[in-house]
Amino acid sequence: MMKSRLNKFLAHLVAVLAASAAGGALMINVAAHSDMSNPVYEERHEFMTGLGKSMKAFSDYLKRGDGEPMELGAMAAAIAENAPNIPTLFPENTGMEQNEESEAKSNIWTEWEDFTAAANNLVGYAEALAAAFETGDKGAIGGAVKNLGGEGCRGCHSRFREKKD
Repeated sequence: MMKSRLNKFLAHLVAVLAASAAGGALMINVAAHSDMSNPVYEERHEFMTGLGKSMKAFSDYLKRGDGEPMELGAMAAAIAENAPNIPTLFPENTGMEQNEESEAKSNIWTEWEDFTAAANNLVGYAEALAAAFETGDKGAIGGAVKNLGGEGCRGCHSRFREKKD
């Protein structure tokens, strides 16, 4: 069951990579928030949901041994490849003020360089996690997962996101 879910996620990330390599926007077709009829919000929400699912898969591996290290390492590598594209998911005027379902704070656009730097920082943390999965060392994997979530994800979320319940 976990392997099937990982395969679907990897296929999804490959599609995202193909779309971005073709110069198109990141197109992700999965159910979105109820009030996100605008494709910009849908794409952004689904991309971030995919990242969250990856973090859960990494955590499940550490806690219960679920998943295959090679597949999880490929997930981390896909995050590293896609992280620089995160800013394309945030065109101007697509924050909380324009859509009540959005969690994007307005300072994303007033602090654009910091926002893009935070997205780019995710690359190094995801690459480190992919490398840790290659070693199979659970201690190294655990440290890399902690860094990816704590420094990478939280580095952006703590400053540029307002979590909605």
